Amino acid sequence: MDTVYSQRKRQAAEKIAYTLVSVPHGNDIASLFELDATTLQRADCLVPRNSYVRLRHLCTNTWVTSTNFPIDTEEERPVMLKIGTCRTKEDKEAFAIVSVPLSEVRDLDFANDANKVLESTVRQLQCGNIAQNDRRFVTKLLEDLIFFVCEVPNNGQDVLSVVISNPNRERQKLMREQNILAQIFGILKAPFTDQGEGPMLKLEDLGDQRYAPFKYMLRLCYRVLRHSQQDYRKNQASTKKFSIMQSQIGYEILAEDTITALLHNNRKLLEKHITAKEIETFVNLLRRNREPRFLDYLSDLCVSNKTAIPVTQELICKFILNPANAEILIQTKLIPSMETTLQSSMLQEDTEEDEEVWLYWIDSHKEPHGKSIRHLAQDAKGNHKLDNDVITYYRYQLNLFAKMCLDRQYLAINQVSSQLPVDLILRCMFDECLPYNLRASFCRLMLHMHVDREPQEAVVAVRYARLWTEIPSKITIHEYEYEFTDTSREEMKRKFAPTMEFVEEYLKDVVSQPFPFGDEEKNELTLEVVHLARNLVYFGFYSFSELLRLTRTLLAILDFVQHPLNDMAELSKSPEAGNNVFRTIHGVGEMMTQMVLSRGHIQPHHLPNTPPSIQDRKQPLCLTDNEDVMVMDTKLKIIEILQFILSVRLDYRITYLLSIYKKEFGDSNLPDSSMSLSEFPSMSVSDPDIDEIAAKAETMFAGSSECSAVELDDEGGRTFLRVLIHLIMQDYTPLVSGSLQLMFKHFSQRAEVLQAFKQVQLLVSEQDVENYKQIKTNLDQLRLAVEKSELWVEKSGGYGSEDIGDSQVKEQTMEEAGILSPVQDGDVKPHIDSNKANNYNIVKEILLRLSKLCYPSKKSCVQQQRLLKNMGAHSVVLDLLQIPYEKSDEKMNEIMTLAHVFLQYFCRGNSQNQALLHKYLNLFLTPGLLEAETMRHIFMNNFHLCNEISDRVVHHFVHCIETHGRHVQYLKFLLTIVKADGKYVKKCQDKVMTELVNGGEDVLVFYNDRSSFPLLFQMMCCEMERRDEGGALAYHNTLVELLAVCTEGKNVYTELKCNSLLPLDDIVKVVTHEDCIPEVKTAYVNFVNHCYVDTEVEMKEIYTSHHIWKLFENFLVDMARVCNSTTDRNHANIPLERYVTETVMAIVKGFFSSQFPVNNSNLQTHQPIFIQLLQSSFRIYNCTWISSAQKNNIEGCIKTLSDVAKARAIAIPVDLDSQVNTLSLKAHTYRVERAVKDWRTSARTRVRKEILGVPDYKSIIEKLQGVVACLEEQFSPMVQAEFSVLVDVLHSPELLFPEAARLRCESGAFMSKLIKHTKKLMDKEEKLCIKILQTLREMLDKKKAFDEPGNVLRKILLTRYFGNQRLHSKSEFGSGNSSAGGGSLVQDSDKLSSSMVDIQCLLDSEGASELVIDLIVSTKNDRMFEESILLGNALLQGGNTQIQNSFYHQLHKQKKSEHFFKVFYDRMRLAQQEIRATVSVNMFEVGTCRKRDEDVDVSHSGIRLRKTPKDSSLHMIDNMRGQLNEASSATSKAFVSFRKERDTDLEVLEGQASEGPGGVAEEREEEAQMSRAITIMKPILRYLQLLCENHNRDLQVLN
Repeated sequence: MDTVYSQRKRQAAEKIAYTLVSVPHGNDIASLFELDATTLQRADCLVPRNSYVRLRHLCTNTWVTSTNFPIDTEEERPVMLKIGTCRTKEDKEAFAIVSVPLSEVRDLDFANDANKVLESTVRQLQCGNIAQNDRRFVTKLLEDLIFFVCEVPNNGQDVLSVVISNPNRERQKLMREQNILAQIFGILKAPFTDQGEGPMLKLEDLGDQRYAPFKYMLRLCYRVLRHSQQDYRKNQASTKKFSIMQSQIGYEILAEDTITALLHNNRKLLEKHITAKEIETFVNLLRRNREPRFLDYLSDLCVSNKTAIPVTQELICKFILNPANAEILIQTKLIPSMETTLQSSMLQEDTEEDEEVWLYWIDSHKEPHGKSIRHLAQDAKGNHKLDNDVITYYRYQLNLFAKMCLDRQYLAINQVSSQLPVDLILRCMFDECLPYNLRASFCRLMLHMHVDREPQEAVVAVRYARLWTEIPSKITIHEYEYEFTDTSREEMKRKFAPTMEFVEEYLKDVVSQPFPFGDEEKNELTLEVVHLARNLVYFGFYSFSELLRLTRTLLAILDFVQHPLNDMAELSKSPEAGNNVFRTIHGVGEMMTQMVLSRGHIQPHHLPNTPPSIQDRKQPLCLTDNEDVMVMDTKLKIIEILQFILSVRLDYRITYLLSIYKKEFGDSNLPDSSMSLSEFPSMSVSDPDIDEIAAKAETMFAGSSECSAVELDDEGGRTFLRVLIHLIMQDYTPLVSGSLQLMFKHFSQRAEVLQAFKQVQLLVSEQDVENYKQIKTNLDQLRLAVEKSELWVEKSGGYGSEDIGDSQVKEQTMEEAGILSPVQDGDVKPHIDSNKANNYNIVKEILLRLSKLCYPSKKSCVQQQRLLKNMGAHSVVLDLLQIPYEKSDEKMNEIMTLAHVFLQYFCRGNSQNQALLHKYLNLFLTPGLLEAETMRHIFMNNFHLCNEISDRVVHHFVHCIETHGRHVQYLKFLLTIVKADGKYVKKCQDKVMTELVNGGEDVLVFYNDRSSFPLLFQMMCCEMERRDEGGALAYHNTLVELLAVCTEGKNVYTELKCNSLLPLDDIVKVVTHEDCIPEVKTAYVNFVNHCYVDTEVEMKEIYTSHHIWKLFENFLVDMARVCNSTTDRNHANIPLERYVTETVMAIVKGFFSSQFPVNNSNLQTHQPIFIQLLQSSFRIYNCTWISSAQKNNIEGCIKTLSDVAKARAIAIPVDLDSQVNTLSLKAHTYRVERAVKDWRTSARTRVRKEILGVPDYKSIIEKLQGVVACLEEQFSPMVQAEFSVLVDVLHSPELLFPEAARLRCESGAFMSKLIKHTKKLMDKEEKLCIKILQTLREMLDKKKAFDEPGNVLRKILLTRYFGNQRLHSKSEFGSGNSSAGGGSLVQDSDKLSSSMVDIQCLLDSEGASELVIDLIVSTKNDRMFEESILLGNALLQGGNTQIQNSFYHQLHKQKKSEHFFKVFYDRMRLAQQEIRATVSVNMFEVGTCRKRDEDVDVSHSGIRLRKTPKDSSLHMIDNMRGQLNEASSATSKAFVSFRKERDTDLEVLEGQASEGPGGVAEEREEEAQMSRAITIMKPILRYLQLLCENHNRDLQVLN
């Protein structure tokens, strides 16, 4: 098909006269180019660096130019474009002269030379005649390549043992781009290729000593491959010759090692290349060699990025657990003890000493062996090689079992758990005779095989959906339960009581050590025990009071400030600690009372006087920053536990507040939950006392002089902060981020409670309670079905009953027993059905039921969406979507369709739910129509998400059209993201248009040439094609709609693109054709409106040619057809009516009200058509079937036409003119009547007091919102005061430590660490980065004057954290706080100007100015960019010359100015375009969209209270308030228009009305709706002004 795009493509290709190719010799004259400066220069001046030039080819006298033709076309997303030359010199074809470091030049030369040598070697190996010297030379070169890519100096070490600590991405890239990797594969393949006379080598001969040099060379090749792809996905994906490596597994040339390393943490490659054949090969190697490394390889293949891969797990289960392979595994049994040894007494007192663990195995010679695991461990320590090998092999086997069971893989769990029961594993975990790493393996296996499996479920730490009947009237820490208790959970607690005891005993032992992480061998076990403890916490095995005590233990492990042993001994004799405190199952808290280092008994002001002996003993720990990763991971797990405990504490506080509210509401008057509505006695519900609730709520926090019961330590939070400060000083990024998040949580406790309290969803009515219970039952059943999907999802040729023994089948059947319907009763836990087919129906019924709850047409849709979100329904369904299944399974396809439908309903019109699903975007970025539809619902009418969309997402859908067919669903997604909430998204318009044009003929389908034009009308005449929503006609129509929306809002870039794609004459030809259907007309006319009429630049063609008048003539025909249609609405042509009343009216109004004047002569020529348009519009206006929205459209069009007629002196018939004038007055009257009617309707529906005898439960929810509003108002000063203390802590963190331990935090070291870490957060943790930037800015802002409650709280918190120490006003810290007297507390006075300068200089010296510049240049997040600008403004506030000089140094000396100011230039240009488009946008459509949005908002709005007094009986619905405003506005306008002629002073009144409250509100609303691209200009301009403050000449020139 000859399209416009293909013509343009050919024209662009014809412009290229020559293409660039490489030449064999460097002295070839054809390789000479002349530099042509872009600025005026002297003839013989030197070329400056970082300048721009044009390149002229001397031989051909042509200019180098870029093209859009990709070179790497085989890639999914080509990134390399061809360079050619053309005969004309274009200004835009300028190239930057960038200096290249000498080290890069040397690396490139080495890689280039190495490629040539390796290429020669491949040719020699193919011929089979490589010389000995050449072989040695290549071997030496391969060794050098290993050192080169690892960036390790060659000091004579074993080259095969070299490892990469920090991969050099540039060198790895060179290995690929210089074809070294391709040559390496050539060397691996060439010796074994038969060239006709037999291969040079056979793989079987590599074991022969004669071929040892070749074997070593091949090992080096594999090592080069391994190092070249480490942590580099591009190189991993480029190793496409995977079959070569697979064929060479098992010949000891490191092929299997390289394959495992290549696939490790690369799920895509792993699932693609690891099949049953590869697993069987590894198992055969394991049987042959019995080496533990093969078990390790299999373990790595089970997991990718710490997440299990079910497909590989199933394959490994199939072979490893097959009875035929039993000989390769070591069997474990618990047998009666033959003798009582000395070591057996080392077991715990409560363990049975008459049994011990024995291991049985068969060696490679088929001989059986057996030995006690304890004796094996003892002999292994005595350097018995055989025993050591067995213990090592067994440890790797346990690790493999743990990986096979990871993420609840029940195929492995059901079989292995019977061989390794809980008591056996626990016995080995307790046994101190076993090595630490073996005990760690048992601990890991305990977690993944016994603990992390059903019936355990992760507890939801913060529950937002609450049943009114389950809220207790009184609550204490010991009575509060955050987990759902039932019989099965209590049974599990009893089952794992010994395991919890082991955890407590071990943690007690760690705390008692002088150096908790001093023993490197023990650290692995510590990590696994902490990991096990974390899961026990997550699964709700600890009560809240036990969690608070557990917190103290964990802080004691992390805290390095300990006290003498005699203090600990005294503490152990305290009355609180009994004799058997460590023998209790939940004795963690009592154990802490002894081990928490007596912090509760030593006042903070005593800490600086700590004896020097302790300070000296503990000081070395302060200096160990770079601990190994295992210790850091352990600390990170502890941080995760603390985060969970803080969440549980938040849930406790929410419950506490609700309990107070329920009691104040009049709980005694409320009936019992078992009573029905008809049985309610006569009663009146009292109003809650807001002041009383607020006073009681404050007792939840550390706001009083004594510590709150829910504090994390015995020092009121001082220990907690000290631990966090110490962890933030570490060099492990995840640990630092986790600690910072905890610190921000700690200083925003009140704000956090208020925010969470707002989200609480009270379920009061019987229907709500019934829905809650039904959803909970369904989700439990669905969650279990997803977890055990491998047991019921049918797979052909997979791991089924035919692959396992009869006993295992029986065991599996027992596991699956218990047929159960989706509805559960009582405490019975759900099970999957033993009949696999029934599970499909169960899951299907659950999904249908959940989808029905949030069906869009339901009135309670929003409430049900919120309930489903609070109960985590989306998480379970997302897990369901990730179940592996065969695409030919029709039943699973139906389930997946229902799952997508549920997610679509779940997020439809709900921005919070859309944001939730947006986090899992990668799940839906797979080719598929269901995925496209779900993505469309995620972004639908969500301007924020659409504005932040990435190029990758847009490219994915255009690429899907190219590769998977022209489906309408893909275009509908693009249509959704281009326009949201009635507003166009300019970023998306540009991205979509670029991708569509790049897609070419595969995407852009137009029927505008001779051959295809008849085909378009043939499809429009075909009834089947018209009804096909996914057919070719629908695709073309949607494409034109998409192009129209891409040009909406005056976007010059997209307008010019679309002009060339769809010319005006082709549009007229289609629209005016007699067979053209209304749907196509709507799309094409909309395109004309946005691409030719409502444009940024004038499209002269539309105003000078007769095309638009031909369209108008066609409009008249359609308008007449609509007016003459039958009055029977059952047979009305709705699409045609909508086309005439919306699309036609919009373009007529837009054309005649355009900013570009209509040609007067052209208008005079077509005056009859103009008058007919006005007549036809008025005729349609008088039709009886038009709606109010359509009537508004027609009114606007008629008014525009009449205004043009008056302005251009066009004679209108007298009767028509009078009708138009009458219509204008009627329109105002109609608006007033409609507003009054709406007001009366809403007034009737306002909430009244409940009738006596029938409790109105809606008032419970409404008054709760009033309580929230009042709490927010009363807590406001304390929220600000609480956060302000964080600033003081960050100013002087060293005061939290004893004096001997302060060195690491003094002199701004902590601030430097914080600023450096902020740079690392820029890409991955944007929210945390923004919080840090806000905190740094808070340091520089003047302190606000707090109310009395805020000041009291500040003093209490400062005393608690710093004691009576003075916060010195030192310039190096710049705290800016002065003391009123010696040893007195800090006063909250305003910061002195000198202190402000000191703080600015401190932050600058620690890298704040550099941070601001780096963030401005690099960030793509608008919010982060804004915070960076505001921080820069705060640093420069007051005209600080030192800060200005620092910015100048960074910009000028560090060569950052070009990129820096380019960012501002682009932002300003974008703001200009936005302002231009916003000011002159088609107000008709904006008004229509705004009205539509308001209607939608009203329908979904709930009841919200603003500032509610104690008497909350009188309140106003939000939409009612809006109706009143609208009514008053319309009334005033009608009144003004009616009396304007008779009262000349009324213009003043009109002006005053616009300046009244309504006018101000409207102005504020418009300001709030202003685009972020415009609002960001204010801080940017202020920043540029501050840079040049005090007439700074250098920065003025730089600007």
